[in-house]
Formats: sequence, C-alpha cells, structure tokens
Amino acid sequence: MLNKSQRILGIIVLCLGFLALSMGLKAQDVVRKGNNFIEQQNDSSSRGGATKTQYTYTDSKCVTDTVYLSKNGSAFIWKVSKKTGKRYRKYLPKVTEQLGTKKK
Repeated sequence: MLNKSQRILGIIVLCLGFLALSMGLKAQDVVRKGNNFIEQQNDSSSRGGATKTQYTYTDSKCVTDTVYLSKNGSAFIWKVSKKTGKRYRKYLPKVTEQLGTKKK
C-alpha cells in the first residue's frame, strides 16, 4: 500500500502529464537529406493557426515577404527582431482591408 507522500507525488505527476497533453505538445517534423537533418515548419498549424496566402508584400526597402492570414483574418508578415533575434508578426491593416478577410 502506498503511503500519503507517494500518493500525492503520483497525483502531481498525473496532473503534469495531463497538462502537457492539453498544451498540445507534438514531436518535431524532421527530414533527413544526406547527412543533414532539417526541421520542417508547418506554417498553417504553428504559431496560432496562421495560413499562408498566394500574396507577397514588398516594403520600402524592396524586401519581399509572403503574406499570411491569422485565424481572425488579419494579414501579416513574419519579421525577425534585430535586437532579440526572435520572430514576430508585423500586421498589415491596409492589406487586410484590401483583401476583405477581417472577421467581425
């Protein structure tokens, strides 16, 4: 028979397991090409359900990026912060207006 501390530890481990499953943890998609392993990114399911469009956006510095739509229909492009190196969404309200995809 388990003592009280073992039962509490078992309940904590069980709760952490359910928490990990509910957070949607999934394995990485990795493809082997020769001696290299390349991680595949799925833009439609990663980062909040963004979907890739056929459109591109060119900024004032002539840098072209693919336009994505968020789950609520807002258009954005992915940018990388020069300061932190992290990827973030730059929303494009005028593009969203022209596409007419914004959900109300």
